[in-house]
Amino acid sequence: MMRAVLSGGGSGGHIYPALAISRGLLQVEPEAELLYLGTNHGLERDLVPRENIPFRAIHAQGLMGRGLGGKVRGVVALVRGVHDAWRILKRFKPDVVIGTGGYASGPVGLAANLLHVPLIIQEQNAFPGLTNRNLAKRAAAVFVPFEEARQYFPPSARVIIAGNPVSVAGERLSKKDGRKRLGLKPEVRLLMATGGSQGARAINELMLDLLGDVHAASDLGMIWATGKRYYRQVKAAIQERFPDGLDESRVQVFEYFYQIQTVYQAADLFVGRAGMGTITDCEAFGVPAVLIPSPNVSEDHQTKNAQVIETRGAGMLIRETDLARDGARVLELLRDTERTGRMAENMRALFDADAVDRIVRTVVEASRASKGRL
Repeated sequence: MMRAVLSGGGSGGHIYPALAISRGLLQVEPEAELLYLGTNHGLERDLVPRENIPFRAIHAQGLMGRGLGGKVRGVVALVRGVHDAWRILKRFKPDVVIGTGGYASGPVGLAANLLHVPLIIQEQNAFPGLTNRNLAKRAAAVFVPFEEARQYFPPSARVIIAGNPVSVAGERLSKKDGRKRLGLKPEVRLLMATGGSQGARAINELMLDLLGDVHAASDLGMIWATGKRYYRQVKAAIQERFPDGLDESRVQVFEYFYQIQTVYQAADLFVGRAGMGTITDCEAFGVPAVLIPSPNVSEDHQTKNAQVIETRGAGMLIRETDLARDGARVLELLRDTERTGRMAENMRALFDADAVDRIVRTVVEASRASKGRL
């Protein structure tokens, strides 16, 4: 029976790939014993137990804190995290460790190295995070979504190209059927917008700017998730601008997309941040994207993600500072059926439907080769 430890956290972009890999492992090895290591202050604390995977918390925080004091606290947390992870791994005796990035996976990966347990890394971004870059030379394999990411790893690292793991659930719908299911007119050109679960002020401001033109055009539609932080504020602004209400057969505004895969299947164009989790969803459903990178992420990695997608002809990059000048291009692109059709094909071509299988095969091979070492 295989025993595997997974670690990745902080944001959903690190957690969801780890959970997709865990599902793939259990399909191949139903009796496998899994353990997830994360932090008590990350999303993983809530998400992992819902998958019925045992969860243990370790100390971890970013190393790139502000000022000398922040960096010292980061180093102290790393030492404590490695000690926590070492004790847990020593007791659990895993055959393999899988890290998907984020604060927690650094200490776990280092502990795996100290105990000579094979480490498999799955990197989501075109520009790898600091944790994965540092662990790569000690890893049995490093999976990356784009060839562009290879240059950031040591030449000695075993880098393998595989798309980001994503679970596509439920039936496949045509765009018209997806719109009908959402209560929208099936014939509209539909714009989908979201800034993530908490929302993004710049994206909400852009949608408010575009809403008048969309509402006035009978052939256009919009489905928009404001995020929990901004929902009441946005609803108040809409009420002020549209006192008679919106035509909900063409325009719908939500706090969060609870049927997000249906929304992707209904949409002609996506507008949102450039995290690789979001981009992979666009790939899976063939939705061209207008990507507005967050300026608040480490090492500006979302801009690098968006540049790769734009270079591949699958999306458009608009920097947050350029929205006032370039925001009108969104509706121009939405109306351009020929261009969005090409972009949709290019986006769909980027999706790697076999990524989970290839990653799981490598994990299983590494675990079988290591059995009995710890």
